[in-house]
Amino acid sequence: MNVILKLVTMWALILPVGTVWGQNQTLTLSPVLPPDGLPFSVVIDQAPFSLPTGLQSYASAIQGGKWLLLAGRTNGLHGFDNVGNNFPPSFQNTVVYVVDPTTGNSWSRDLSTGGLTQDQIDDLSTTASQSFQKGSTLYVVGGYGVNTATGDMETKSTLTAIDLNQMIDWVVNGAGSAVGAIRQTSDPYLQVTGGFLFQANDHQPMLLMLGQNFQGLYRDTSNGLYTQQIRPFWIHDNGKEISILAVPSSATLPDYRRRDLNIAPILLNNRFAYTAFAGVFTLDTGVWTVPITIFPDGSSFEPDPEDANTFKQAMNHYNCPTFGLYSTRSKEMYVVFPGGISFGYFQGGVFTTDSEIPFINQMTTVKIDRNNSCTQYLMSGEYPFIASTGTNPGNQLLFGAEAMFFPVDGIPLFSNGVIQLDALPREPVVVGYIVGGIMSTLPNTNTRLDSTSSPYVFTVTLLPGSVI
Repeated sequence: MNVILKLVTMWALILPVGTVWGQNQTLTLSPVLPPDGLPFSVVIDQAPFSLPTGLQSYASAIQGGKWLLLAGRTNGLHGFDNVGNNFPPSFQNTVVYVVDPTTGNSWSRDLSTGGLTQDQIDDLSTTASQSFQKGSTLYVVGGYGVNTATGDMETKSTLTAIDLNQMIDWVVNGAGSAVGAIRQTSDPYLQVTGGFLFQANDHQPMLLMLGQNFQGLYRDTSNGLYTQQIRPFWIHDNGKEISILAVPSSATLPDYRRRDLNIAPILLNNRFAYTAFAGVFTLDTGVWTVPITIFPDGSSFEPDPEDANTFKQAMNHYNCPTFGLYSTRSKEMYVVFPGGISFGYFQGGVFTTDSEIPFINQMTTVKIDRNNSCTQYLMSGEYPFIASTGTNPGNQLLFGAEAMFFPVDGIPLFSNGVIQLDALPREPVVVGYIVGGIMSTLPNTNTRLDSTSSPYVFTVTLLPGSVI
């Protein structure tokens, strides 16, 4: 077992009222426990193939066993300067990639060759858009990027429906065009970046969850207009034209001021729901710690942050490639958080915190029981050691932020994408891949060159409890 886990004990940390960078939602955090009581462990290995280039904060889909990746950025963590553009348009990804994970082969084609207008290319090359795959259609909403016509940076209000079969055919075979594979509409209701998009089924609305509307150049002290709510809407899509019907949203709530977080589909007592974990930023530029439960109709609730019994997330506060597993036998839900950016982490077996919210390679799992009570566990596995060959050569690369998880074809899934834990074999099994994201050469970067986008692909292997 990892030496860190041998030293882990239950702790309850009381943070100071103020920190150098900001104050978190709560002054205390819940214990991070050793993983002994979990029914599985997780191993992350480098895959035998990689992306053609680094890519982070992108939109994706899986169709016919192939991955489609578009939008996002090809550089690393954005800058914090008060001059210039901290999200240079030159690093917006205008290439559509198709990857076959069974062979490692990949194909790519630039949107500029697809018959699109410049506005459409701008819409499809944003950072931190919200996307959701429904059958053979990928819906992409909003995101932050350049308006080439004006030179301004903005959050887009566009909804794009992408016919995955046509888009993949265009990328792989050069058939048709990119413009022939999309349908678009625009509405201010959709002007969001850094949130999530989900729909439980055809009888429930699309839910545009949390996020913000950021206009203009990003600055260290600037803020977007956080939605602070869950926005339900219906999509009318006849295959030729697309439009939306907005549903009156819930009231804006101060504790819903969150973006760049993890929102995971879950099962709660065998019923579909979602959990919004952590995220940034509080009004005092700290992290959020108390999860929000969201139901398919858009209703939601947050436990009382002042209650000593309320779960307060201690690690993995920023967007990372989460995946969920659920047991119908025990009615226990597990959400795994591999790496990313975190307020808390373990160093030499001792839990510590850093208000600058550093990059980490450590992985945790949050268990949600049938009563919606949460506990968090430090896993024995983490990303493999890969040394930087660029900036800060020799330093261990830190992965996970703004990466995505792709389940392996054939893994048993519930219709919301959660892995059916009870249906997995009682032997090690590869359940998916972690793809792209930001890779950093330092926990806390000093310059833009200290991080970049990752081309790495990692396999995720689940080991049942009897194998641990």
